[in-house]
Amino acid sequence: MTDSLRTEHPSSWRWVRSWGLWSLSTGARRYVIIFELLAAIAVVVACLTDLPPTRADWRWFGVLVGAGALHLWLSRRTEETRRDSGTGPHMDTSVVWILPAMVLLPAWMAVLSMLLLRVQLYPVARRPLYRYTFGTAGILLAALGSLAVVRLAGVDMTSAFGAREALVLALAGLTYFVINAIAIGGVIALSAPQPTWTVVAGSRRDNAMAALTVCLGALAALAIAHAWLAPLFVVPLLCALDWGALQIENLRGDARTDHKTQLLNSRGWHEQAARELARSARLRTTLSVAVLDLDHFKLVNDTWGHPAGDAVLRAVGRVLRETTRQGDVVGRFGGEEFILLLPDTDLDGAIQVAERIRRGVAAMQVAATDKRGQPVVISDRTTSIGVAAAAGTADLDTLMRHADAAVYEAKHGGRNQVRAADQSADAAL
Repeated sequence: MTDSLRTEHPSSWRWVRSWGLWSLSTGARRYVIIFELLAAIAVVVACLTDLPPTRADWRWFGVLVGAGALHLWLSRRTEETRRDSGTGPHMDTSVVWILPAMVLLPAWMAVLSMLLLRVQLYPVARRPLYRYTFGTAGILLAALGSLAVVRLAGVDMTSAFGAREALVLALAGLTYFVINAIAIGGVIALSAPQPTWTVVAGSRRDNAMAALTVCLGALAALAIAHAWLAPLFVVPLLCALDWGALQIENLRGDARTDHKTQLLNSRGWHEQAARELARSARLRTTLSVAVLDLDHFKLVNDTWGHPAGDAVLRAVGRVLRETTRQGDVVGRFGGEEFILLLPDTDLDGAIQVAERIRRGVAAMQVAATDKRGQPVVISDRTTSIGVAAAAGTADLDTLMRHADAAVYEAKHGGRNQVRAADQSADAAL
């Protein structure tokens, strides 16, 4: 018996030590644990001291849980895309169903409805369990704060709605917003190496989105209190809001920018490259084009998931910005292909730039998450690069075609190398 305990204990301890929670700093870890304990205590106190459910409560409970599940199912693809392309804290619109539950239902029913929604959202969230648990605790404590405001005010949202009820509902929404912001901002402040106010409190756009979601939750609570079939109108509205938020993410910056890497997209690159080409023809200078193709990039997506692939693409974008000049035209053409136009650069100079980029990509240590939301570090990535140069007047399409052919030579030659376009081909440009 003693021997078996001795053999089991080390493996159990290793399992505990493998939790992602231990990757946080000591201060952030203590903050997370204390916050989750406060949330647990608040749940117990609220559930033991609140009113018993009525028949109307059961009806609202079914409507809120059903409508929330339908909303999550209809918007799951949009939500996955938003989370995969975004960085930092994320505000999901399922909060719209949590606030009405806290305003209308007894505490234990409201908590249960919220947990049912969070369980359904977890596969979409793709976050480490300790982060998702903390996020749930933050939402839970914020929601219980809004419930406390309504209970202390002693208002009944199902009765005639006047100025007093409107004020209480607004105060409940504000309480939710503030507590949730403190939860997220506190852990960021304790875990970020150099926290700034924008990083901790979020951008104006982030806070505006969060405030809009809380306002929609308050309106949903009012609508459901007086018409229990109101979710028939709320669900389509939320799905449209999710889709609109995704379009805003995709159009951040302007129509010439690739939103994942913040480099030029195909349209923006061609517009700027055409101007540089005209300048080169006017001044009779030499310019070069370099085409990059990441080696075995599909393997990253297949092994760790598309969020990890997006993290690698963002890292490559940083390498390109750090290894090129301000006047160089750098873009992403989709997938794993990048392209550069290097003004006033001959073939030898372009090869030197391409080698710097190749080494920079090989040295990347990309922090990401796998398909289960667990943290991973992706390294040892390589790229194949083809370069071509031309002096005086040059045709951009021909220059790009020769650089692209050089990429295929690099691929067939073993990858992770730079190849220059055939000199005879360059002479024909």
